[in-house]
Amino acid sequence: MTNAEISGGQATSRRKFMGYIGLAGAGAALVACSPQETPKPVELTPAEKAAKQDLEILNYALVLEYLEADFYRRFDSGDLKGTLSDPTVKKFAAELALQEKAHVDVLIATIKSLGGIPAVLPKFDYSSLIPDPSKLNDAFFLQLAVTFEPVGTRAYLGQANRLTNPALLAAAASILAVEANHVSAIQELRTNLGLNKKPTRMTDIAPQTDINNTAASSFDADFSPTPTLLWKPLTMAQTLAIVGPLIVK
Repeated sequence: MTNAEISGGQATSRRKFMGYIGLAGAGAALVACSPQETPKPVELTPAEKAAKQDLEILNYALVLEYLEADFYRRFDSGDLKGTLSDPTVKKFAAELALQEKAHVDVLIATIKSLGGIPAVLPKFDYSSLIPDPSKLNDAFFLQLAVTFEPVGTRAYLGQANRLTNPALLAAAASILAVEANHVSAIQELRTNLGLNKKPTRMTDIAPQTDINNTAASSFDADFSPTPTLLWKPLTMAQTLAIVGPLIVK
C-alpha cells in the first residue's frame, strides 16, 4: 500500500481501541456496599453473558464502520476532497461514504435497541498511511480503499461464529455481503483504470501477503476482483493490530 507501517505501537493502540468497544458494551453493574464491605463480583447468567458478548461484537464492528465511513467522507466532502480528479472515482467515493454511514446508523440503532451504549466516535489519524497528503490522487485513494475493505470483511467473518443472537447474525451477514461487494467493485475499477497489476491473483488473506504480518509495507493491493478462494477470517487481535494505530484519543 505505502511504505509506512501501521503496526507500530500496537499495544497502546489496542488498549485505545478496546477502550472504545469495551467501555461501551453492555454497561457496568454497580454494587451498593458500605465502606467496610468488599464488593462482590456480579455474576451474570448465561443469557446475560451472551447478550454482553453480542453487544461487544456490535461495538467492535461499529468502530470499524466508523473508520471506513470517516475515510470515505474525507475524500468525498472532507479535507481530502480535492485530491480526487476522475469523475468515476469521485462518484465511487461518494457512494461508499453513504453506504458506510448507513452501516454506522444501523449498528447504532441495533445496539440501542438491545439496551446497549454505542461506542463513541473515535478520532482517526491517517498520517502513518498518508505521510504526505500532497501526493494523494485517485490511484492512492483506491489503493487505500482496497486495503480497508478486505480487512473489514474478514473482521466480520472472524466474529460470525461468536454472535449468539440469530437475528444479529443475519444483520451482520448482510453488512458483510455489502463489504465484500465493495472489495470487488474497487478492484474492478482499479483493473479498468490499469492500476490492478495482478487481476488474476487469488488470495484468501487479502490484502495481506502473510496473515501474521500487519505491516502495511507487506500488503499487496493487487488481486482478482472476483476471488474464488474462501477468505480467512481475522480475529479481533489481528484486526486491531492493523487498524488500531489509526485510532487516537
